[in-house]
Amino acid sequence: MNKRNILDDLNKFIDSEYNIILLDGPWGSGKTYLLNEYVNNYQNKDVRFYYVSLHGMKNIDEINTNLFMKVHPDAKNITSIVPNVINPFEEEVDTKKTLAYLLKINKIKPDKIVILDDLERYASSDYDAFLSYLTNLIATGCKIIVVSNLLDFGTSELFLFNTYKEKIFDRIYKAELFDKDVLNAKFGKYEKYVDDTIVDLSKQNYRLIEKIVTFLDEISAKLDLNSIKLNEKGARDLLYYTTMFVSTYFESRRAYLNKVCDRLSVEQERDLKSRSASEASFLDVNLICIEHINYKLKKPHYDDEYLIFLGLYKAYMYSEYELLLDFIKKHKFTK
Repeated sequence: MNKRNILDDLNKFIDSEYNIILLDGPWGSGKTYLLNEYVNNYQNKDVRFYYVSLHGMKNIDEINTNLFMKVHPDAKNITSIVPNVINPFEEEVDTKKTLAYLLKINKIKPDKIVILDDLERYASSDYDAFLSYLTNLIATGCKIIVVSNLLDFGTSELFLFNTYKEKIFDRIYKAELFDKDVLNAKFGKYEKYVDDTIVDLSKQNYRLIEKIVTFLDEISAKLDLNSIKLNEKGARDLLYYTTMFVSTYFESRRAYLNKVCDRLSVEQERDLKSRSASEASFLDVNLICIEHINYKLKKPHYDDEYLIFLGLYKAYMYSEYELLLDFIKKHKFTK
């Protein structure tokens, strides 16, 4: 479901008959941007948002404690677990009182929306307890948005979750939020060189794109410092190699042992290994070169181009730019 349609539904959520919805999408797909835009729509309205990440939480009492502290930020003396029988939205806190005082019911009036992020990182699969907890929150008049990346669920976890999800959620939205215009804008001065290969390599992932652009900016600053000006072909090739490097480094490393394709020549691997600072860096760069083999017919390439990936690796990991700058000058990326 695209961004505009999801936003339209979210904007109606507070007045709808739905109480709990799930927004699912892969890492970097733009879910956070979408939610920020949604929350900003209510800046001047009587709606309160409470955000809690489920990352590393082991049970609903931990969720409740974090939510309680978001609802009552002045309750700094509450340092122990707040059991889920104490509903954060039914209590008015006097920070001088003990937890027992919090059982006094005094409902908060504004509309409330709780955003529970990182469901895939919640360390419990007791969905019965999770459902009961959410139901109790709803009873106080709040609505809930759960955010997940179901692709990160294990097989058994996903099977179990799928048996419960229709009991828990009123609506489930599959986020299809990628916008090529946004991608182009993010690449700034490199925008005119963004082609289908760059779109493919960036995997329609906004966070990955941000990492690529940040690294490109760092390289550009180093080029400026050394009075190096790229020609058009050099800028295009640098964008490609940097995108290949970052996307493979962050997204494809786990696939290394399952790769069945051509490798570098024995001589190239030997040279790459001798220039690498460690076995780990050699394996990383070798994998990036393997990924590049799938694209080299689409892009100009050089017999020693494994060196640019090693140069990018050293620049990215250690801020050592000598090898990268030498490659750029040797292969006439410059004006």
